Amino acid sequence: MQLKRMPCQFSRASLSTFATATFTALLFSSTNSAFAAPVPAKSADSFVDSIGVNVHLTYGGTPYERFEDLIKPKLKELGIRHIRDGAYQEEDFFHKLKSLAADGIKATLIFSGNPPTEVIATAKKLTGAIEAIEGPNESDLEVFNFTHKGDKFPEGTRKYQKEMFAAVKSDTATKNLPVVLPSMGWGENADKMGKLNSAGDYCNLHSYPNIGQPPTIDLDTYFIPHIKNMCDRLPMWATETGYHNVVSHELGISELAAGKYIPRLLLGNFKRNIVRTYLYELVNQSSDPNDDQSNFGLLRFDGSPKPAFTAIKNMNSLLKEPGAKFIPQSLDYEIAGDKQGIESVLLQKSNGDYYLILWQETRSWDNDSKKDIAVQDKKIKVSLKNSASKLEVYDPTKSTSAQKAETGAKAIDISVPDYPVILRVATHGANQPSLTQGQKQGTTSTDNKSQSPSVQFSPSDADSKQSTSTDGEALVEIEDETSSQSESVEN
Repeated sequence: MQLKRMPCQFSRASLSTFATATFTALLFSSTNSAFAAPVPAKSADSFVDSIGVNVHLTYGGTPYERFEDLIKPKLKELGIRHIRDGAYQEEDFFHKLKSLAADGIKATLIFSGNPPTEVIATAKKLTGAIEAIEGPNESDLEVFNFTHKGDKFPEGTRKYQKEMFAAVKSDTATKNLPVVLPSMGWGENADKMGKLNSAGDYCNLHSYPNIGQPPTIDLDTYFIPHIKNMCDRLPMWATETGYHNVVSHELGISELAAGKYIPRLLLGNFKRNIVRTYLYELVNQSSDPNDDQSNFGLLRFDGSPKPAFTAIKNMNSLLKEPGAKFIPQSLDYEIAGDKQGIESVLLQKSNGDYYLILWQETRSWDNDSKKDIAVQDKKIKVSLKNSASKLEVYDPTKSTSAQKAETGAKAIDISVPDYPVILRVATHGANQPSLTQGQKQGTTSTDNKSQSPSVQFSPSDADSKQSTSTDGEALVEIEDETSSQSESVEN
C-alpha cells in the first residue's frame, strides 16, 4: 500500500476552499431555497448497488485469513454486493470468489500487466463471480515498478490497456464484461495518458480526501477534471477512496469522524453520477494502532465494527430493494428553516415510498488540533404538497428503527446533523411508480442472489449516460439503468 499527500496546491485553502465552495454552490441543489417544482427521485436500490469495498482475500497474517468466520459473514451483514481485489492466480482465491458470488457478491479484479491471454482465462474460470476487469493499479507510482514490453508509465500503461481491452472484447466469452481504465496514484498523471475512451468502459478514480478534509472537497476541482482528460466520454467508477484512523498521522481522522464522512462520501459520489464507489477497505490489516497503511478498515483488526460500518449497514438495510425494476416518480416538497449547507438525495422504492436523505456538508474533524468537531444540528421543516400516510425519520448511525414518526401529516420537523439521516415518506401506493416492461411481464426477480447484474454497456452507450449535470438536483436523476471514483493504496 502506498499512501501520500496530494500536491500542495490542491491541499491547502489557497485553491480549494474558495473554488470548491463556489463550484459546489453552482453544481448542486443543496437546499438553499424552497423547491418550486416536484423533485425527481432515483431508485433506492441504485444507491445501494453503487457501493463496493476493497478486500485482500489472499493476504496471510491478516484478518482476511478468516474468510469463513469473519470476511464472508461481515460482507453479507454490510449488505455489500461488490468487492475489488487483485487478480491473484490461486485456486483457493478463486474458490473464495465463487463462494461469495453464490451469495450475490461479485468481484472486480485488477490486472496489472498480466498477459491478455491470462486475463481472459481468469475471467472464464470465474464466470458468474467476476463482474468487471480493471487495468493497472496506480502504475504512475514508481513503487509499483510497472512496465509493459519494456515501457514504463505512461507509454507502457497505455499500450497494455489497449491490448488487454481489445483481447477481452474480441472473445465471445468475455466481450460483455465491463473493462475499467487504469487508476492513477496522483490525479494529475491522468493528463499524461491521452484519451482512452476507446480502451475501456469506465473511467477510474482513486479519490482519497486529503489531510482530513470533508469527503468531496477536491472532487470537482482536482480528481474529476484530471480524469476527464483521459476519458471524457465514459462514466466514472471510484475504485479506491476512504480514510484511515491513525489520528497521529497527518492524514488520519477519528473513527467517529470517519463514521460521518464515509456515508457522505458515498452519497456525494452518487450525486455526481459516479456509478460505483469502492471503499478502502473492509478490515484493518494490522493491530498496530500507529500503522496508518493498515487502519483503513470499516472493521477493526479483531473484526468489531467501526461507526462507518454500522452506518453503511443500516443505510443499506433501509434502502435495499434487490431486483426492483420501475420508473421512479417525483415528490413535491420544500424545506424551510436553517437549511444553509444542507445537502439531499431523493430516492424511491417500487411501492411508492420515498426516502429523502439529508445531511450537513460541513467539517466534522479539525485536522490541526486532531479533534472531532461538535457540529450543532440544524433545525428544518420538510413540507409536502400532499399528506403522507406516515413520515418517519431514521438515524443510520444508531439503528434501523424510526427515531420519530408522524401519521397522516404534510410536514415534519427534523434535526439534521453532520451525517446522513433519512426521512421516509410512506405513500401506501398513492404515488406508486410505473412498472417497467419486465415487471409487467412478470420477469423481475427478487432473489438476493441475482440482485446485482453486472453493468454491461459499451463506450458508445456510455456517451449518453455519463454526463455530470449542472442543473442542480438533476445530479440525483441519472437514468436507473446506470446503476446495475491523492492518496493511493496498493492492491
